[in-house]
Order: sequence, then C-alpha cells, then structure tokens
Amino acid sequence: MAGARNRSGWRVVATLLACWSGPTLAQTQVSSDPDELSGGAAPERFLFFSGFDLWNFGYAGYAGAQWAPASLNSDGFVLGAFVSEGVERFDTPATRYRTAILRASILPGWRFKRGSLEVKVFAGPDFERDTVAPAQVGRLPYRNSFGARATVDLWWEPTAATMLSASASATTIGSGTSARVAGGWRLSDAGWIGPEIAVSADRFSEQYRVGAHLTGVRTGDFEWSLAAGYVRDSFRRSGIYGRITVLTRR
Repeated sequence: MAGARNRSGWRVVATLLACWSGPTLAQTQVSSDPDELSGGAAPERFLFFSGFDLWNFGYAGYAGAQWAPASLNSDGFVLGAFVSEGVERFDTPATRYRTAILRASILPGWRFKRGSLEVKVFAGPDFERDTVAPAQVGRLPYRNSFGARATVDLWWEPTAATMLSASASATTIGSGTSARVAGGWRLSDAGWIGPEIAVSADRFSEQYRVGAHLTGVRTGDFEWSLAAGYVRDSFRRSGIYGRITVLTRR
C-alpha cells in the first residue's frame, strides 16, 4: 500500500499546481492600466490572493502575493510567493489512507505586455512536505523535498469581448507538471465566463478537468473567481470539482 499512499499524495501536488496556475493568472489581469488614468492615480505594486479547491476525494487551500517595484501593469521584474496545503484520501477495503502536502515557492519573474497580450515568466526555489497516515513501519511519517519550479502565465484579449488565458508549471520535485487553458466572453462589467480545461501529471498519476469559470467579479476592492466541472484521475476515480479565489491589489 506504500505506492497507493504515495500516489494519493502526489495527486494533491498536481491538483495544487493546477489551482495555482489558473487563478493567479486569470485574476491578475485588467482591461486598462490604472497608472495611465488621469488624476494621478497611485500605481498598484502589490497583489494578494487566496483560494480553496475541493473535489470528491480531497481539498486544498492556497494563498500568495506578487510585488512589482514599478507597477503591476508595467513591464519588468515581478516577485511572486505562494503557499498551499492540501489533504487527500485514498480508500481500500481495509484502510483509509490520508496524505497532507504543504508546498511553498518564491518565484522571481518578469512581465511582458505587447498590445492585448500579457505574459509572465517565473522561476525559483520550491519546497514540499509530505505527511502520510497511517505511517509505514520503518519509515518516517513525513518527507521534506527541495527543488526548483518554473511557470508561464499568458493572458490575451483578441477582441474587446473575448479572452484567452493559458498557464503551465513544472517542478523538479517528483517531476510534477500542470497546464490549464481557459476561454471567456465578457459579461458587461461582471467579468468573464467560459470553459476551462486542466491537466496535471507526475511520476505516479494524472488528473484531468473540464469545467466552466466565472472570472473577475468585483465587489469593492476585491475580485472573485469561481469554477466548477468534472474531474477524473488515473485511478479511474471521478467526480465534481469546485474552486473559489479572491484577490486584491494595493
């Protein structure tokens, strides 16, 4: 059952990768640059976000921040930080296994914008702590791993009423990878709505998601993103997933 426990734990890793790559990109875009508005508006240099993701066999919470010395809307250096913790269960006829994974990354990066296309590229150190229960005889109940992560985020508005976002992430810890693509149509001032697909894989298992998202809903200083859909993994388990993310800029 060691393999089952490890595969269950790595499934949380891949899920968190997919969650991070999606919400942070989709939520950090704006249709116009506040720094260019008349009246001397102060540039926004900080972005803070947090969210929650769940499906039939697990759940995860995550939070992070980005800092741009000049402005979030200017080309140049961006420093990102991310932390998450997820729990997943794997049931057998005799035992319920539980894996908790804590992840943290610090990712220096660069922002490029050309017309309506924006790209962010990040790379930096990555950390993971796996905790399994019940513990295996002769093994520690946890494992700490250090590695490196790289991510790419893309946001494009080909027309005033449509958008396309894409993201990919890879870590040297367990050779984990993930990718997400989402399209959308503008709902007046209520944000964007459309389909999304996400895939994630590591050395043990894969997960596939197909669903819909509502991105950029504003309430005061906060922006919200919601998503839900169908999920299936390489254990042939399937069900419904849901995700909610909120962000604010300063």
